[in-house]
Amino acid sequence: MISRRSFLKWTGATLAGAALTRFGSVRAAWPQGPDVWIGRVAWPWGVHIHSRPRPEGNIVRTLMPEDLVRLRREIVGYGFMPHNHVWYETDEGYVYAPHVVPCRNFPQTPLTTLPPEGVWGEVVVPYVEGRAAPAADAKVLYRMYSGAVYRIGAIAPAPDGTPWYRAGTEVTPNMYAPAESFRIIAPEEITPISPDAADKTLLVDLSKQTLTALEGKAEVFRARIASGAQFYGEDGKTLAGGTGPGQKFIWQKRISRQMQGGTLESGWDIPGVAWVSYFSAIGEALHAAYWHNDFGRPKSRGCINMRPDDAKWFFRWTNPIVAYNPGDLTVNWDNRGTLVDIRLAA
Repeated sequence: MISRRSFLKWTGATLAGAALTRFGSVRAAWPQGPDVWIGRVAWPWGVHIHSRPRPEGNIVRTLMPEDLVRLRREIVGYGFMPHNHVWYETDEGYVYAPHVVPCRNFPQTPLTTLPPEGVWGEVVVPYVEGRAAPAADAKVLYRMYSGAVYRIGAIAPAPDGTPWYRAGTEVTPNMYAPAESFRIIAPEEITPISPDAADKTLLVDLSKQTLTALEGKAEVFRARIASGAQFYGEDGKTLAGGTGPGQKFIWQKRISRQMQGGTLESGWDIPGVAWVSYFSAIGEALHAAYWHNDFGRPKSRGCINMRPDDAKWFFRWTNPIVAYNPGDLTVNWDNRGTLVDIRLAA
């Protein structure tokens, strides 16, 4: 496992994440910094900026998918959907929170060397193209979004001399992007939370769409989730999907995973999914969701979606404990991890 001393040797003073003067692409047009929040439109039909934080507010402007807008603060208004009444205030008006994903524009000073086993990196710009080679005109393999986590295995210069990282996945290992787009995750960021606490349980309340961490009977953390949503199968009559109730145990954890599944017509292929804890044999897991901000109602194909910071907390609190390297661990039944108690209503 990489030590703190070795990590600081490789990263030096770059942990401060100072913004670079050369900051190309769409990111240059947006304010930078760790405390500046930008909303990326994630609703597939676009969203409106309203004059008031209510559906009946006048439409000021329409934003299209992938558009970016500066977020000033959260406002409680009246939502389009009953599970969420939060809006974001912008310079022009208000956007409904579930329709935009809050992200940062916080470019980092790249590393100059890497440990042989590599490091983990989190995307800290709204988005950046992951390309097949370290060049701005190379083929785009995936768009890499804020909050996604990748294994950084090499530093490669682009034709203009700027450093790019090879930031890939177990499925797509050779993907490159400008190094300034990633914040290096330090080993101490995944140290266990309350490792000696006895009788840890995760309680999933499907009716309230919450996930609660219990130490004995004491609640120590709670987060809103988006569990599996039911949908009609191929016959158009039979309901399928959803997150099934029952008591299950975490059997595999991974810092990052490229998730693929479904059919050609209705499948998914999502790289860089972070803080993954599998608890069922059919692939259901707790994990971060960087592609939506619609928590509080069933939405996934069976997994428990959470905001990245919440998913990271649960990853650190649950068992088994995963080392920074290699960043994944599978256990057997005798050494099973934390109990996941999924209930229709708690």
